Amino acid sequence: MRNSSEGCKNKQVPFLLKRLNFCPNKTILSHSFCFHPDVMRRACADITINILYGLWVVVSTAGIDSLLIVLSYTFILCTVLGLASPRERIRALNTCVSHILAVLVFFIPVIGVSMIHRFGRHLPPIVHAFVAYVYLVVPPVLNPIIYSVKSKPIREAMLRVLRRKCQS
Repeated sequence: MRNSSEGCKNKQVPFLLKRLNFCPNKTILSHSFCFHPDVMRRACADITINILYGLWVVVSTAGIDSLLIVLSYTFILCTVLGLASPRERIRALNTCVSHILAVLVFFIPVIGVSMIHRFGRHLPPIVHAFVAYVYLVVPPVLNPIIYSVKSKPIREAMLRVLRRKCQS
């Protein structure tokens, strides 16, 4: 079964995976894509280094991203509140809402996949697969919708289409 994980090796951390041997009897992955914790569970060796590296990557990435996002929006909010007219403030905050929604649409599924994989081992495999597909599909689908709804011609066209479907 070592050959079936070759595609994962090329996409993941090759220097950590290359040293591992994989058990032939551990063939089921919980996701349809190469998910690092799944690959680690297939190993027939000590994976402590892989676990620590994965934990460090997640904590540092999520921590740095979250810190920079909060810091950025703090500066943006201070700047927006310093604008003279209330109309300009509302317009600026309206733009910020789209950005915040786009960030949340990305981070919430990532957190969901991580939590389900870490704490949901008792859940049926279909739950893992469903959350994985949500993680893969929802952010790319919703991101253009979030930003295009801000455009008045696109918003009006979408409302016309929805009205037609409701009337049918």
